[in-house]
Amino acid sequence: MSFSIQAPIDQFELPHPGGTGTFKISVSRVANPPADGKVPVLFVLDADIGFALAAEIARLRGTVGTLPTAMIVGVGYGAEYTEFAKLRTADLTPPLSEAGRAALGGMTGMIGDKDGGAEAFLTFLVDTLAPEIERRYPEASATDRILYGHSLGGLFTAYALLTRPDAFATFLAGSPSLWWDGFAVLGHLPDFAGRLAGVERQPRVLVSVGGQEQEAPSKVPAGLEMTIEQMQAMVAACRMVDAVPEFVAALREAGLAEADSYIFDGEDHGSVIPAAMMRGLRFAVPDPA
Repeated sequence: MSFSIQAPIDQFELPHPGGTGTFKISVSRVANPPADGKVPVLFVLDADIGFALAAEIARLRGTVGTLPTAMIVGVGYGAEYTEFAKLRTADLTPPLSEAGRAALGGMTGMIGDKDGGAEAFLTFLVDTLAPEIERRYPEASATDRILYGHSLGGLFTAYALLTRPDAFATFLAGSPSLWWDGFAVLGHLPDFAGRLAGVERQPRVLVSVGGQEQEAPSKVPAGLEMTIEQMQAMVAACRMVDAVPEFVAALREAGLAEADSYIFDGEDHGSVIPAAMMRGLRFAVPDPA
């Protein structure tokens, strides 16, 4: 049997809901869809840096043996990294309070000073992108949509879960920036139980993080206008590792039946991405029993 060493990709553009440019949509289809013709669709945020990896992980699972896999849909910008970092902040975050904006300090030099587009972006994903994918690709399942996001994308995934638990069948939040605006996203938890009670089918949730993401850094990353002391204090306040099992426990307390957490020992905020993607895909599209 011969097979391609790279997943074939379709690409197209859709208008940004804010009227400021376009989203670059990338699609990797399942080579051998199941007999019923429908496949899960995994929507990958930050496609500029994560789509190719996700597509190859999905292709690997679909090529080796009979492991189930998914269509991968990446949502990106086609921009250079410095611009991409600012665009994603604007789209993936809930609105900042004044206190939250002040707390960012020198981070805005890297991530930009525009925020608050999360609700509009979620509406775009659910009401525009997903139906467009299902129109273009008949094998795309309308009932098995999966959302994956890392860092601010993980924050957005948590926001989407808490505010619209029926939007996706599975939510995969990798290294979520729950700390954003003083953990304000957790303010949606009191209403989550009611929203969850109103859905026809509960979503499944996996929240993961690298085990080293809470360790005190020894240097300041390029682009951040901070001292090392400020950087260390910020990392401690973000509680990247501790917040993950706490968040999952709160989801379970609200009545979510299938919410799991996973800590990848030895991985940091960047190195954890491949592991989180593979485990996330296995969680969303489980191996046969």
